[in-house]
Amino acid sequence: MIEAVAETRVTPTRSPLAAGLGLLSVSLLGASFVWAHHWGTRTDTLVACWAVATVGAFLVSIQILRDDMVWLTRAAVRLAQIGLGGGILSIVALGLAGLAYAAGINPTGACGGG
Repeated sequence: MIEAVAETRVTPTRSPLAAGLGLLSVSLLGASFVWAHHWGTRTDTLVACWAVATVGAFLVSIQILRDDMVWLTRAAVRLAQIGLGGGILSIVALGLAGLAYAAGINPTGACGGG
């Protein structure tokens, strides 16, 4: 005997985490740019936290988006897309800053030093 059970669409608890990690990744990259010329523990900590947030945003977002999309709410998918977008934006911004630096432009030069 086969029973039909109605399942409701769910928002996984990981989707706000994915969005938060993506936004944190972009924020920490910005902070890393501001403090890039201050070599030391603070800069090393910012860069390490940025790397963890970026990798976390990618892993959690991709895991959610690879789930069976039929059972996910639009909110869950949207939050996962925000997380993935934040991670991608962070990597693209870092790459553009590297290209600008290679071209002789200092992306962190506007800070004023110190």
